[in-house]
Amino acid sequence: MIDIAREMPGCRVVSLVVDDYDDARATVRDVLEELGHEVVEAGNGQEAFDFLIAHPNVRVGLIVLDLKMPVMNGWEFLALMRSYVRLSRIRLWCIGQRLVAEIPTKPRGLAGCLEAPYELPKLRALVGAVPMPSA
Repeated sequence: MIDIAREMPGCRVVSLVVDDYDDARATVRDVLEELGHEVVEAGNGQEAFDFLIAHPNVRVGLIVLDLKMPVMNGWEFLALMRSYVRLSRIRLWCIGQRLVAEIPTKPRGLAGCLEAPYELPKLRALVGAVPMPSA
């Protein structure tokens, strides 16, 4: 995980990319940065949750979350986020394979889902449609 807390003093708005595959994180990070987002990365749900708790001054406006990861998967992360009022308000997009079968109805807290492998223009359009809160 990238520790940006010391590089980003004060209340800043960033996007958090959570995926256990480096290449997948890099692809999503590149798209988000093209759209003007500052990005933090985590390799699993536990790293992402630890970052969110340890850095309350870094305001996360969007999370792009893989559902199948080791340590803490996306489902466990989503359930944990819902139990914290501050975290439950963060917009969240999930990415994964065969999501239609896994998610028959959109759970509370999800802005949407994107099937992997996904086309980059579709990812850009979906993420670009999510308004980022101001700092």
